[in-house]
Amino acid sequence: MIDYHVHTQLCNHAKGSMEAYIQKAVAIGLKEICFLDHLTMHEYGKRLSMSPEEVPFYFQAVQQLKHKYRGIIKVKAGLELDFAQEYADFFQKIVDTYSFDLIGSSLHFLGKMDIVTRKSEWKQGKLDIDYVYGLYFSQLEKMLDYNYFDVVCHIDLIKKFGWKPSISFDKTFDKILSKIKSKDLIVEVNTSGYEYPVNEIFPSMEIINKCHELGINITVGSDAHNPESVGQHYDRVLPMLVSAGYRQLATFTKRKREMIPLAQRH
Repeated sequence: MIDYHVHTQLCNHAKGSMEAYIQKAVAIGLKEICFLDHLTMHEYGKRLSMSPEEVPFYFQAVQQLKHKYRGIIKVKAGLELDFAQEYADFFQKIVDTYSFDLIGSSLHFLGKMDIVTRKSEWKQGKLDIDYVYGLYFSQLEKMLDYNYFDVVCHIDLIKKFGWKPSISFDKTFDKILSKIKSKDLIVEVNTSGYEYPVNEIFPSMEIINKCHELGINITVGSDAHNPESVGQHYDRVLPMLVSAGYRQLATFTKRKREMIPLAQRH
């Protein structure tokens, strides 16, 4: 089994050494682990991310660990790029400069609007739910116009704090999934949702079922921000993926995809 979404202290809101994450992955029997740390350029999100100047250090640190643990576990180097249209060219330059194994893309900020942190107005219920959902999906559609990433991370993160819209966005989301399928992108199943008020995985089982019907491939990650969270909730989630019809997961080496069997135990 794999964990394709773990963070490091470089993002300024994770704990533990990079090696500690790997050691936890080895201890629970994982075959691969992918560091997918944040690179956020939004003014309001920079404090929750490594800086561009730290990317070379981060990349080399993973390479050293990859070598050290060769034959024990496969260690992969990735980035979670927080989408902002004005930085798309810069992200492409970063991707072209380093031979990362995997590039993920996600949405944590909608312009100046923070939809992810516990101190945000979104968390506190001070924003119009339908409006924010509409804005989120609009940004998600724009994100899919770009080609610098391989995986869409926690695609329905907007539900994190349990707020649900009063109107249906099903048609909009179906359009988004169709676009993902046409671009042959991977959807990440992110198990961290059980740690938040929404208390369900990202994406929901309804979306996972739609992905399977459309033939969209998936990968899986814990979104661990501490070593203890590596592989969190897998015992609960992996059987759910099998029940949806999935039998394989996507892995990446230097951004080349390979499908591996989905093992129900890690």
